[in-house]
Amino acid sequence: MKNQKFYNRAKLFLFTILPMFIHTLTYAQDSVVKTTNVTTRTEEWQTNPTYWIFGGAVLIIIIAIIAFRGKKNDD
Repeated sequence: MKNQKFYNRAKLFLFTILPMFIHTLTYAQDSVVKTTNVTTRTEEWQTNPTYWIFGGAVLIIIIAIIAFRGKKNDD
């Protein structure tokens, strides 16, 4: 009977107090404040509208060239 009580208390400790302790440790890691100053300006090409405009213009020109080439062969 005493072994059963010890087992129950050990289980109570493992399933209640230990997770609270682990939660406290992981929560404490989130409060670290890191400050970094980045002075370089990096921009992805997808976010720059100039690339999209020139890319669309080039695509329209390529489609027009292919379309007119087909008409010249039919004459």
